[in-house]
Amino acid sequence: MFTLEHRVRVFVFQLLEQGPQFLLLRQRPRAEWPLGPVIGPVALGEKTQDAVLREVLAETGLRRPVHLIDLATPQKELFGEVGLVEWPFAWQASIAGEPLQPLTLGPMVGEYVWLRFDEAYRRVESATDRDALVRLRLCLQ
Repeated sequence: MFTLEHRVRVFVFQLLEQGPQFLLLRQRPRAEWPLGPVIGPVALGEKTQDAVLREVLAETGLRRPVHLIDLATPQKELFGEVGLVEWPFAWQASIAGEPLQPLTLGPMVGEYVWLRFDEAYRRVESATDRDALVRLRLCLQ
């Protein structure tokens, strides 16, 4: 029987005077996970935007985005009898001149870092995440 799973991949960012910074997380155990966006499942019957809000809150403690951007290019993969659809989003956490609320990391987060685009692009290992990061950066220009 074929199973189809959906996940959200959310790049949290903040706009500072010197330009945007992107939040990358590493799940626990740290040695086994690359740095990347907030990732989480979409429950059966749940809207993707609701999954975004739930997962960002669970992993960072952030409650409301300044803007939520649908990066509009879902990635589809097949693994035998399992299909996976990943929905990329961006979550603007703050704007220049306004302080970002402190992060309250969820139990699955092993570490986090805020990076400028060049460094974030280099540190993200997934080609699809790099593509989403580029699309987001272009939206911010």
